[in-house]
Amino acid sequence: MNRNRKSVSKTPVQKTNLFHFFQRTPVSVSSTQLDATESTTTPSSNLPNSSATPVITRARPPIECPGCSKIVQYYKLNDHLDNECITSLQNSSGSSQEISLASKTKINDLVVPELVLTTPSSITTKNEENILSVSLVKLDLSPSSTSTITKEETKDPLPINDVLRTTPSTPKIQKEERKYYSTSKKTFARRQQISAQFKDRLMKTDNQKNSDTTINKFSDWSNIKKKLFVDEAKPTKFEGLPYYLETFLFLLKTTFDEPLHQHLFNEEDHHTYNQFKCLSLEAQKLYARLFSRKFQWRRKEKITYGDIAADLGNALAELRSTSFLLGIDQLDDLPTLLKLLTQFELKQLFKETKIPFNGKGNATEALLKHCRSQPCLSGSVQSMKDRMTAKIKRQYVKECYKLNEETRRIFLRLILLSTLHQRQEDEEEKGQQQQSFKMLQVKIGEKSYPSYRIFRQTAIFKQRDHFLKYGEASLLELQIRDSYDNKQWEALVKMTEPIQTTFEEYSKDYHRDDLDLPLFLRRYTAGSIYVYIFDKRIEALQCLKRYREAVDLIRMLINQNVYLPTHRGYWYERLALNLEQHLKEPYEAFEMIKNALNDSWVSPAHRFALSQRATRLCQSPRWKQKLGPLLDALPLLTAAEPRCVIITGRSLPRDLPGHKSMFIRGDSDANMDVGDITLCSVEELVLQHYMENGYTHGVHGEGSTLWTVIGLLFWDIIYKSEIADVFLSQFQAIPLDFDTLDFYQSRQSAIEHRLDRIRNWSSSEIMEEIAKIWDENHGQTSLVFWDRFCDLDHVGGLVQCISPHTLAAISQRLLQNYRHYRSGFPDLTVWNPKEKKWRIIEVKGPNDRLSPKQTLWLDFLVSLGVEAEVCHVQAVGAKRMGATPQVTVKSKSPRTLEDEEGHGNEKVVRKSRRVKAKMDNI
Repeated sequence: MNRNRKSVSKTPVQKTNLFHFFQRTPVSVSSTQLDATESTTTPSSNLPNSSATPVITRARPPIECPGCSKIVQYYKLNDHLDNECITSLQNSSGSSQEISLASKTKINDLVVPELVLTTPSSITTKNEENILSVSLVKLDLSPSSTSTITKEETKDPLPINDVLRTTPSTPKIQKEERKYYSTSKKTFARRQQISAQFKDRLMKTDNQKNSDTTINKFSDWSNIKKKLFVDEAKPTKFEGLPYYLETFLFLLKTTFDEPLHQHLFNEEDHHTYNQFKCLSLEAQKLYARLFSRKFQWRRKEKITYGDIAADLGNALAELRSTSFLLGIDQLDDLPTLLKLLTQFELKQLFKETKIPFNGKGNATEALLKHCRSQPCLSGSVQSMKDRMTAKIKRQYVKECYKLNEETRRIFLRLILLSTLHQRQEDEEEKGQQQQSFKMLQVKIGEKSYPSYRIFRQTAIFKQRDHFLKYGEASLLELQIRDSYDNKQWEALVKMTEPIQTTFEEYSKDYHRDDLDLPLFLRRYTAGSIYVYIFDKRIEALQCLKRYREAVDLIRMLINQNVYLPTHRGYWYERLALNLEQHLKEPYEAFEMIKNALNDSWVSPAHRFALSQRATRLCQSPRWKQKLGPLLDALPLLTAAEPRCVIITGRSLPRDLPGHKSMFIRGDSDANMDVGDITLCSVEELVLQHYMENGYTHGVHGEGSTLWTVIGLLFWDIIYKSEIADVFLSQFQAIPLDFDTLDFYQSRQSAIEHRLDRIRNWSSSEIMEEIAKIWDENHGQTSLVFWDRFCDLDHVGGLVQCISPHTLAAISQRLLQNYRHYRSGFPDLTVWNPKEKKWRIIEVKGPNDRLSPKQTLWLDFLVSLGVEAEVCHVQAVGAKRMGATPQVTVKSKSPRTLEDEEGHGNEKVVRKSRRVKAKMDNI
């Protein structure tokens, strides 16, 4: 599913603060500590030029005061205890003893940051060091035991009243003394501290050995890795790894540990995976880096990763010895070697070969032509091409590497099993790279996902060959998609020629297995990939005007009903267009339209478009007599004409190709004296018009505006329903069946029950339900567009204007078939909470018209009693946009011959009589 509507909330998500900033703050120290050093040390406050300034550690996240439960900054905790919390307790109790007793139940074990006090050497005694470190380890304010802040540990208790506060004039910031000599241990300790502070929502997942284990999803990344990567009986192995290697290992581990995938792996797969785990850490990091880059040969000088090692020679040699990389000795292709040379090296090579150099782009062709023209020396076994290849290896490219293709394919197949959901969420973003970025965002707290339960029950691939064909089809699809995006129609047609035979053989072998799968899982089969490729081939054939081949291919797709049945409406529409317009076969086109209108898989929008085409075809002057009587027998789908409004707007005096029309806002006149104008889109211009005519709020969000309200009301049904196989990963924003008909069918009872409750709720009760979900899940990457509304009050204003019955009807329509009804919803939603009125507007600029989906949505909203209309914007003041707007009016049937005679249109009458006489002769 192509999801270009990414939710980016303006309210920041609570982050796991792995990176902190230094803070300059006053520091509190003990008076006992100052008294202990008074005899030998002059206070630093008396020395204005003294360098004795306290050194503080990095700032921590805000923390709750254990005495008064107030949220304060971590570095201000001492000041709060000195001046606010303790003072208030003293005023209420009158003695420090009562303070300790009052806070006994709250303050038990308080950890405070380490402080380092630096004093100048001139004021210290000979027997003491220059730097005096005071470690505040624990502060226990219970009456039985109290900890003091002294130079060394002491058993004498320290009264709380004796704590003093010193404010240094120029505090210096110094790095915290390193506590661990291992980076992984230091990172692990820091994450443990973070996990103690952030306790958030829980997520239940089904793993191979921990099916009922509750995972705190947002508390600590190390806890998630511990559950996913290793057994609880073994220590974690992947702490302190860079994110790209963590992601790579995570995808491989989750694939191999899934019980439903065990029959898909052979000994070679297990051997490759175990061999990779036995590599050194540097070699694993390097392979993960190269795996995420473009698959091609690279010179050793171009493989530089300072975060892995300054010299990667050992890691490259290790990967080379284990056959994960190919070396220079396995590269014998001269064009590939020439691509590795720099322009300076190419000039040098051409100079030695005595060939004119005409640029790097023509170097390969020129050198190959030279090699073909040079005869071989007598008695020499090597050709000129082989000798040129050996010369380049000897003088220019001495070391180069490339991933072993067989090993890479194994890893690609394994990762493909872990990223099946990526195809549904965003088809343009691929596999491991996108998954790696998602996991990094979750790790640093920039993104979070809803809580749901992963429940796997169905094996998508019954056999290993079944899975291998899916992997091959996916790789082929990537190549075809590149050709399609670059509009390389000839190359696309050539690549897809053998697929039809492959698809027929595949259907014979795996037709029944794929038919047993649910519809939402059937898309993850090789057959569905082949059909998707056929869609691209059809468009390429039409662009090349090879309409007969396109028609034959569409007929083949319509004759099968297993793969992508929701595309049948699109196929019927293209088939009718090609038959009528390009091949001039109206009878065949009429028969295809008749079959389409009786096909249950054809969506309402395609049925409406086909009904319009059938009406135009049967009422045309040429075919009216023969096809006109057959029109009444068709189950045509019609829609009422919407209400229309026309406004004018000043547009820019130039029309840029490929850009939307830009208009000048109506409030720009206030700034015309200084030469400033405000440009806006046609939707913003219309929104301003309605804001000036009785509406106080408005959003240009199309269907996402109301869907945000609906998604909040049905949040638990979408994410908490116990439906098998709809969630495959911890990083899913939507269930797999959401854009299929299976979604409503599998949750029909729960959805209908919720719809009945919404109809009986008041606006305040609806807002209570929305507020609960909003507070618990705001900012999560999900189906809800959090940035459509500023806050809950903004949402509440719209909800007050919508009747519960209308909201329930719109919700049911979207939930029944989200894939079809997600598009076509009107552009603008405006409302006025005080007057409790709202309106939905479809905006149409100059030379724009309604699509079938937009017409059906407006017809449905009007049937519910909603004020829905089309606003046409007429451009004025533009040189190239002076056309009148296309105002939608009720459609009129073509005039008959008698009508034309009555209007005195003799020219049309004569032409109609000639056409009629010609048809009668036929």
